[in-house]
Amino acid sequence: MIRIYLFTYAGDAEEALVCVRCAAAALPEAVITVVDDESAPIAERARIALVEAGARYRQTGWTRNGNLRGPECVRGIISTLAGEAEDEDVIVKIDSDTLLLSGGWILDMQRNGLSLHASGYQVPGHPSERSAYGTCYAISGRAARLAAEELMQADIPALAPEDLTICRTIQGLFPQERIRLDEPWTPFNREGKWTAWNWFSIAVTPKKYAEFWMVTFGNPRPTNIPKSERARAMDALYRYRFHKEEDGSSC
Repeated sequence: MIRIYLFTYAGDAEEALVCVRCAAAALPEAVITVVDDESAPIAERARIALVEAGARYRQTGWTRNGNLRGPECVRGIISTLAGEAEDEDVIVKIDSDTLLLSGGWILDMQRNGLSLHASGYQVPGHPSERSAYGTCYAISGRAARLAAEELMQADIPALAPEDLTICRTIQGLFPQERIRLDEPWTPFNREGKWTAWNWFSIAVTPKKYAEFWMVTFGNPRPTNIPKSERARAMDALYRYRFHKEEDGSSC
């Protein structure tokens, strides 16, 4: 089974809805769960829209420290990811400001015997060490369970980021051949399938991003572009990728 978990709060309700719709289109067979913040929950109408889009909805009470940081948050997230997982399941964690445009790489995880698949980067000052971007990553159910056991006992720093902590823990539990970290798209790596929306380009269009596997919209924006633009841009890309024929779009 494929299980997708989206952690959100009131401020990202509009983005979360587009994220769920896009994930459901990319992986119709997946079980999608929206994990809301009990201390800042999304409005009832937004909850109804998420369920109508195909997601399950739940709330958590553990402290998130703003951007998913700290021991309680790390343990809360990995416990959530591991909670219903069978060893052969694939578990996807995605941010609400991110679109999953392709499910192929996730479907391939079981066939390839991977424990972790994400976009990664070289750690500054440590040429042999690579880490994962946390906007979207996939882990096996067994990796989730073993990481949960490890992190329940670990000494986690007060502001440890969830994504780096969980992904580095899994990297330490499994051999390198079961870890895949793809380089993101750059002008020097034009084959990369992971990228961020270019808020600073006046030439950016959904068509230019439709073939990526994952696009995040959470990267910094120019000061003249409001946060509300994120959901609009996400929706435009989602519709171009999955509904352009019925919409008559030619972006």
